[in-house]
Amino acid sequence: MEDKKGAAVDFEVLAGKLPAAIASLRSLAAIETWLKSQPGVRAVQLGDYLLKSNPPQRDFIIEAQTADGATVRKTIHVFELGEQQFQFHQLRDA
Repeated sequence: MEDKKGAAVDFEVLAGKLPAAIASLRSLAAIETWLKSQPGVRAVQLGDYLLKSNPPQRDFIIEAQTADGATVRKTIHVFELGEQQFQFHQLRDA
């Protein structure tokens, strides 16, 4: 098993996992914990604001290591659907 410190993030794989994972989790803290557990993810930060869209949106900023050793930042947009329900919206460059 590869050590997480030496792991690289595969954004295609991560993007494929995000919809089901986020839909199954019931808190922003649980989403943050799940993101931190993904290979190659070095840091996760929840944006300190709620975008008042319809539905409201929260942003997680992740810092991850790519296969070539570079560090990249990505933003994960998550809709808050109410009653502890969340929906993945988008993964984009930070």
